[in-house]
Amino acid sequence: MWDSNIRLELISSEIIQAIEAFCVRNDSKVFGTVITNLKKEFPSLSDQEIWQIIGLCVNVYSGKEAEKAELAITAPISFKLKARKINEVITNMIQDSQKSITLTGYSVSDYFSEMIDLIISKSQQGIYVRLYLNDYEKHKTNLKRLMDLRTKHLRVFDYQKQDDEMAALHAKTIVVDEKELLVSSANLSYHGMQGNVEMGIRLVSEDKAKQVESLLKEMVGMKVFKELRKD
Repeated sequence: MWDSNIRLELISSEIIQAIEAFCVRNDSKVFGTVITNLKKEFPSLSDQEIWQIIGLCVNVYSGKEAEKAELAITAPISFKLKARKINEVITNMIQDSQKSITLTGYSVSDYFSEMIDLIISKSQQGIYVRLYLNDYEKHKTNLKRLMDLRTKHLRVFDYQKQDDEMAALHAKTIVVDEKELLVSSANLSYHGMQGNVEMGIRLVSEDKAKQVESLLKEMVGMKVFKELRKD
């Protein structure tokens, strides 16, 4: 049984390696060794049945590769829900950023100060940061340190009221390195990160990440957002 388990584990590893090579080169010949070893291990299987097994493995592998989404939540500690916290996801995304950070916020409180310090630090390291805010005047006290320590890598934009005075920038998103994004219902505040029940989805998708950034840049061109300059 022990030897059998080892052989099956080796075959499983070979199948994964062959699938990865197949996905790159689209060459079914990479399954040659896998087929040989499957026939040795399961001599009663026909060629058709072996290819059906390989096809099933390819489908399962492709599904796992395509699924790059993660649920994130905000909830009281007493709820004990099995999901990553939104503030943890945002913090990790900012910490791991290598090139750029794009962040939108509707409500920003002094609870966000630690993340602000992290954002400032990242911009000072040469990471390009774009922060899109709603009603800067309302939150400028909580953002004073960020505004005072801005570098050429840190740009801040304020939502400009249009015809509807009640309209607002209500999106809560963060995009990192044009490949990873979080879209959630949580504000950058204590209740958004700790007290409320909020949900969000973190995606690893260059296509969707670039779409979000492109839309925001397009709205800057449309004067929906105005860049806040240094005094």
